[in-house]
Amino acid sequence: MLIIDRYDPRKDKDEIIEIFEDFIENKSYYFSHKQKFETELNKRVLDLKFRNSVIVARDEGIIVGVGFVTVFVDILGNENCIIHQVMTRKPDSYKRSIEERIIRELMKYVKGTLKINKVYFQCRDNDSALRSLFLKLGVKKSKEVWYETEL
Repeated sequence: MLIIDRYDPRKDKDEIIEIFEDFIENKSYYFSHKQKFETELNKRVLDLKFRNSVIVARDEGIIVGVGFVTVFVDILGNENCIIHQVMTRKPDSYKRSIEERIIRELMKYVKGTLKINKVYFQCRDNDSALRSLFLKLGVKKSKEVWYETEL
């Protein structure tokens, strides 16, 4: 049975780092290093608002997915929120609704606790599974399109 829970840094950190390593290798849109991820995870623990925004999915006590929110303030003083791609191990990610349940919980947290009414997601156009989930959740393609360049 899948249980959605908050991150406990004393007991969950090692399992989340294991999920991160599989996720980076098999599913992520971006590349990162374990050390960078662990540093960011440790920073989020210091602020209760951000620690509580780390949501884990457990199956029989084992973490099978984890979701994160990032809040940032733009130059106009507006708070913006991104719900990041949910991390799962590749074998755990099929037809178990892990991503959906984590995203729903994150959306509830953002609206109810952080009092932010609009969130952004990142999704490649060729990620049909995530795009289908977005349709189910009522998430639409944004008018605000980000562009990028290497510096």
